Amino acid sequence: MRATNRTLLPARSSRVAAGTAAAALALTLAPGIASAQPQTGPTVTDRAALADGQVAVRMKVATQPAVEVAVEPQAWPGEVLESHGVAVDGNDIVQVVRDGRKVADRKKRVRHGDTVKLVAVEKQRKAKRTRVRPGVVEVPTTKLAPGRRKVVRQGKAGIRKVEAVRTLHNGKPVKYRVVGREMVREPRARRVLVGQQPWSVPGTEGLNWGALAQCESGGNPRAVNAAGYYGLYQFDTSTWRSVGGSGMPHHASAGEQTYRAKLLYKSRGRSPWPNCGRLL
Repeated sequence: MRATNRTLLPARSSRVAAGTAAAALALTLAPGIASAQPQTGPTVTDRAALADGQVAVRMKVATQPAVEVAVEPQAWPGEVLESHGVAVDGNDIVQVVRDGRKVADRKKRVRHGDTVKLVAVEKQRKAKRTRVRPGVVEVPTTKLAPGRRKVVRQGKAGIRKVEAVRTLHNGKPVKYRVVGREMVREPRARRVLVGQQPWSVPGTEGLNWGALAQCESGGNPRAVNAAGYYGLYQFDTSTWRSVGGSGMPHHASAGEQTYRAKLLYKSRGRSPWPNCGRLL
């Protein structure tokens, strides 16, 4: 699906330009204010030159040059802007700066010398699709030579749709926020067969299992301890079953006993053999 962008900059620019032009026109008509040209310094028109109790404030609309306007005292800044032809929508930010600091709440009623700023805010909602990596699933098998790999199913990337809102102040991006994610197509992992020796457990092949068996049972796969331990590695029945064994440990082949011991080591390390584990 093609992402839809809602771009308001041309309309906003026209509105700001029109508002500034209206403000400039207002300046030429305001008593005691001689020019609508943008001011180059921080000074504001002398209050004594204003008529009927008016105050002079500086009006700065988006990226347009600042102009000075004559307004009624204690007016809200939004009223100041609208009275000079500058429309303010719900997204815009209206600020009042007094003595170099922003003011808030009821203090925003304008006074002589204040600066009223309109920050034009635009929110653009965009949607895009991103690729999701398929990943790999490795399946051990004894049907291939140890170390050999065979791809039995190719992977396929997934697709995720991401929706985000970009916020612009006076045409400059200030924030990017992700508002939604949706998996359009789930990824399918690549399936790979990996050859290994019978009864092999990755990560345990370099250990000295013969030394451990010799220490635990004298190397006898049929060894039985009266305390309830059996086979080469002296499994008890609950531990044997926890690693997938069935029946009695000493009835299984030596190869299976070693395989189950490797599984146990992979999950618990040397701890099941507190005395002989040091020999691994």
